Amino acid sequence: MYYKFKPIPNHQWVRGQEIIFLLDSVSISSNAHYNVSIEITHNIGYQYKNLFLLLDYTQDSTVVHDTVQCLLVDNLGRWIGSGNGATRQLSVPYKTNFRIDTALHNEISIRHAMQRQNLKGIEKIGLKIY
Repeated sequence: MYYKFKPIPNHQWVRGQEIIFLLDSVSISSNAHYNVSIEITHNIGYQYKNLFLLLDYTQDSTVVHDTVQCLLVDNLGRWIGSGNGATRQLSVPYKTNFRIDTALHNEISIRHAMQRQNLKGIEKIGLKIY
């Protein structure tokens, strides 16, 4: 239904920089319930085993703020997700039975909540609604 990526300039995600996904009503039905996942493309230069994300969106006329922890490395130090070479792709389940009111302006904004000001190694952030 909806599957988009936004590139991170120079693969350095600056703290406070929002990645905004505008959900167009053409591809979304207000009568359906969806699953939502966060898509992360990173390179092996990423220095942490996890990535904390802050998500903001409006649902039923209420602004919702969420914090999501995405694990990128397992307990044995192996990258989670798929990919060969220096780039990895990871899909993180976020919501199930998610309803979108197509009469409203719908957007989901994502920013990182890591302590570092410039987060190196994140190449793209995506959103999948299916």
